Amino acid sequence: MREQILVLEALQQIDLELSELEVHLTEYPNKISALEEKLESSKESLLILNNKKEELIKVRTELENGISLNEESIKKSEAKLFEIKTHKEYQALQKEITEIKRLNSDHEEKLLNEMEKIEKLEKEIAEKTEKLASMESEYQEKIGEYQLELEEVKTSYEPKVQEKKQRVQALNPEILPLYEKILKKNNGEVLAIAKNEVCTGCYMNIPAQLFNEILTLTRIIQCPSCLKILYCEDEENSKNEENSEAKTG
Repeated sequence: MREQILVLEALQQIDLELSELEVHLTEYPNKISALEEKLESSKESLLILNNKKEELIKVRTELENGISLNEESIKKSEAKLFEIKTHKEYQALQKEITEIKRLNSDHEEKLLNEMEKIEKLEKEIAEKTEKLASMESEYQEKIGEYQLELEEVKTSYEPKVQEKKQRVQALNPEILPLYEKILKKNNGEVLAIAKNEVCTGCYMNIPAQLFNEILTLTRIIQCPSCLKILYCEDEENSKNEENSEAKTG
């Protein structure tokens, strides 16, 4: 039975290592995805700003064109003033010129406002572009590191799976379901040392009769409290043998 305990020890260690590798198999892709999402989010944010800038430029262009057309209209109307013969027509044309100038004044004010928006936006775009370039360089380096580490984990994982299969083959078939049940319940800890009539897995006392049976290792024994499989280290067995010899003597 001690041989089976040794197999269980080796199997438990392999499962602990597999569990850690499985964490990394999920962890590294998640880390890579998180960095890629951040980069994509920054790119989308920058794209939105650039689109907004294009819209503002369109508005600016429309205002500039409107001002230019109005100025041409004012020039033509002012030239007509010298050709008008009646006072009524003169007043009407003057009123039209005044209205166009007022409209142009509004356009110029709006144009100034739009130009200020564009200038502010261009500054923000420049800052975010620089930040994105720095972020991209940093994140791509990290992504490369994570990808290498992930490949290392993948390389280590399959041999461990094969090693586990070999260990399972060396285990008595009736013990495996119990091992897997305890493994699932205790997060990878299946075995516990019984020392001085105490389970080192949960630190609860072990009945003396049960402890003596553990020393003989004639069968698989579970801790009454935490249900882990109990076994004694060699020194505990030696101590028990010495006590037995002393009693015999």
